[in-house]
Amino acid sequence: MRSLLVLCLLLPCWLSARELVIGGILEPPLKWLDHSGQPRGLDVDLVTTIFGGLKVPIRIELLDSGARLTRNAEGGVYDLLLSHSYKPERESYLLYPEQAHIRHSWHFFVRKDDLGKIRYRTLADLKPWRIGVTKDFSYTPELTAAMADPAYRVQVIPINQLQLRKLIAGRIDVVPMSLVTAFAQIREEGLEGKLDYLPKPLKSSPYYHVWCKARADADTPALMAAYDAELLHMKRDGRLKALYDKYGIPYLEP
Repeated sequence: MRSLLVLCLLLPCWLSARELVIGGILEPPLKWLDHSGQPRGLDVDLVTTIFGGLKVPIRIELLDSGARLTRNAEGGVYDLLLSHSYKPERESYLLYPEQAHIRHSWHFFVRKDDLGKIRYRTLADLKPWRIGVTKDFSYTPELTAAMADPAYRVQVIPINQLQLRKLIAGRIDVVPMSLVTAFAQIREEGLEGKLDYLPKPLKSSPYYHVWCKARADADTPALMAAYDAELLHMKRDGRLKALYDKYGIPYLEP
């Protein structure tokens, strides 16, 4: 017990002091760039708090392309990625911690005027409609299969922030979005009253800050364990919920 206590006290000191480069996709209110180009958002505050407590320096880079983020992760550009759901094929290049920090509920968004016209009980109900999806996003196996099925009218683009704009412009009819991301963009861009979402969720998934295998080293397992311990502590003492409250995000235990 004494040796374990000493180890825990020393942990922040002997972990590698090299700077961790953390990549993410622009996704307000979780992560965005302010007017001076500085990263802001719940995800940014969370990793800043945790790694600051561990005395590990970090640098955060935010992109607008999921495909480029994935290439950079596989190519050894990043140590971590912000807010990724679990997907078996991602285990080839990512390491997942034990603790998730957020749970996303995904729904199909539609124009307000189409709310009574478009129904979603099964994915087949959406075959008559133009479906917008974002490249390299993790949806459901069924929707991923539909993207390759000519019976569905799927449009794929690399930038998620363009989806609601395409929906408003009438270029697509439905788009799967997380409630957190969609309503943040609706507020930011003044789209209130123009959009709504279908009641049945497409999926509800926990999301993690994940490590990239290409940059992992001998300190990574201990650093991941320290991260998990601090995030669990933040869940229990209310600090994680306080971050949700700061950004107006409803708190759902991840």
